[in-house]
Amino acid sequence: MIGIVQAFAPTYARARTQFLEAAATASLPIESHRHPLLGRDGEDLAMDVVRDGPPDADKLLIVSSGCHGVEGFCGSGVQVFALHDQEWRDLAHAQGVAVLYIHALNPYGFSHLRRTTHENVDLNRNFHDFRQPLPVNAAYREVAPLLLPDAWPPQADNERAVQAYIAEHGGAAWQAAITRGQHEFAQGLYFGGTAPTWSNQTLRAVLRQHGRRASRVGWIDLHTGLGPSGLGERIYCG
Repeated sequence: MIGIVQAFAPTYARARTQFLEAAATASLPIESHRHPLLGRDGEDLAMDVVRDGPPDADKLLIVSSGCHGVEGFCGSGVQVFALHDQEWRDLAHAQGVAVLYIHALNPYGFSHLRRTTHENVDLNRNFHDFRQPLPVNAAYREVAPLLLPDAWPPQADNERAVQAYIAEHGGAAWQAAITRGQHEFAQGLYFGGTAPTWSNQTLRAVLRQHGRRASRVGWIDLHTGLGPSGLGERIYCG
């Protein structure tokens, strides 16, 4: 067993090492999907995958981290602790559940301390059928010049323009315009991309390999920053 504090790491490189060591200690096979770029300190980057359970398990639980890069510090710690927790592992085995740990969906953002991928894509807004027309966020077009003004840091006139928008449309509309995601401004915020990212393509390959035999799949994607500590938000049930 490992202490809770010891499961968390101060850098991506250390987090990855602890994840791989935890898998090796549990005698579990490791798949590493190498990222084309290097990390902030010149380290290798990868989406690392560990499966705890038989390949033909009917029930599969996916536990993933680092979708929003820098949030991977928390997610990695949870994964490392879980791999060291024999009671948890025994319980999953007894219920016939295979657990698939996907470490660092966005390893570049994890290492470089940023939310987005190396393509400046907000990963969870990148899963579209790119053969079809992409969603249009007309409200973002209006606020884009306010978010990334020509002068940086923003000047007083920018602040007044932001406050004027909020006064006219409301704070909720301001937030929605930004966070809904957009596919026009490649250097902007919450950019969803115009093609599948490396992380998108790699994750889909992992899911094709490990999910095709399961008839029941649960997925916990570990994030930070919103809501009460430890509270899960159900995105989809079907």
